[in-house]
Amino acid sequence: MKFYSFARPALGALLALALLATGCKKDELDDYYTVTGAQFPTVLTNAFGNATKYATGETVAFELQFAAQTSPIRQVVILQKVEPARDSVVLATYPYAPAFSKRKNADTLVVSYTVPPGANKALVRIDARVESQNGQAKTRSIYFRIAEAVPTVAINSGPTNATLPTATAPPAPGDSVRYNITLNAGGITTAPVPPATTVVPAGILYKDLDSLIVYAKIGAAAERRIDRRKLTTTGAQTSLNVSVRVPTGSEGQPVLFRFEAKVRTPARTASATTAALTPVAALPFAAVRTAVLTYTGATGGDLAAYDLTTFTTVPAAGPVTSKDIAITSTAANAVQLRALNPTAATATRLVRVTTAATFSTATVSSARQAFVNAGVAARVATLDNVVVGDVIVAKLRGLDQYAVLQVTGINRTSATDVTVSFSIKAL
Repeated sequence: MKFYSFARPALGALLALALLATGCKKDELDDYYTVTGAQFPTVLTNAFGNATKYATGETVAFELQFAAQTSPIRQVVILQKVEPARDSVVLATYPYAPAFSKRKNADTLVVSYTVPPGANKALVRIDARVESQNGQAKTRSIYFRIAEAVPTVAINSGPTNATLPTATAPPAPGDSVRYNITLNAGGITTAPVPPATTVVPAGILYKDLDSLIVYAKIGAAAERRIDRRKLTTTGAQTSLNVSVRVPTGSEGQPVLFRFEAKVRTPARTASATTAALTPVAALPFAAVRTAVLTYTGATGGDLAAYDLTTFTTVPAAGPVTSKDIAITSTAANAVQLRALNPTAATATRLVRVTTAATFSTATVSSARQAFVNAGVAARVATLDNVVVGDVIVAKLRGLDQYAVLQVTGINRTSATDVTVSFSIKAL
């Protein structure tokens, strides 16, 4: 009996639990939230790229990538606001047209946009609003500033003769003359856009410069391009020295140089033209001379050096200051030439050039120009492995005095002995 009195309450409890379990519904157990409205569409990107400045009239394209959520896309609206306006205006409305990209996993729309008129540095905001059929919308914005597309060019000074020691000396064909110019006077290259909050700097916001083109006009002849150089990518004010070579055959005629600055996008140019200069005739060298250096024995013997100012050989016991060029080694079947005068302000320096015409058409101006253009590293005291046909420009003893030599013969008479023949042009 005690057994049954215990079992009856337990059985009742089990029946009550079973009834409770069967009375609960699944949706009541899982209902943790309430839907309050449809989801917004998704806009993945609408970027122009990294540019934060564009010029009026410039056409750019940007791609919208977007996706529907609970409701299909109805249309895409493009709006624009230009400082100082306070309100946006609708630029275009595009009804939805399927353009799904598998690679981007989204619908795409490419918008072609033309930059409007506006004050320099005016802030422009472009809004791209993607609207669903249920009225939900998502907006993304792009900011940029309006920049000046046309550069400026101003010639500050020149011409300065960059070839002769005297800057004011009249230039000859082949001489280099230097002008100082300023591009984009008062210009800046960047101005902040949101979310940046820094102060907009003073100055004119310019599009980036691309290149500088130099033209020359001789007398009544047509203008022709003589140089092009890449510029630093900036819209900021830039001052630079520009060296140009006086054209061949221009002596006695007025020569004009024109400097043209170019912007690539949008394509714009500006230029400034120099005052006319009239080159003098290039100073010619005297008639070609010849010389022979003889190297004998282990130390070179007695006639292995040459004075390029007196055009005489210098014996071993002669003054070292007069030894502008000498054979100093024939080891390993290679001829070495060296300037033996002191390595100070009175030293001769040698430049080896690769163009034979440097000798055949040499003038004082062209020799000077070849030496200057070679650069400091190429102006040496020693030339190794000299061969027939080599052309050597020598600047003599630190002075504005030049000679041009061409190796015309190398004759070996033994393992050490050699004779080297030269043709020489000098004053």
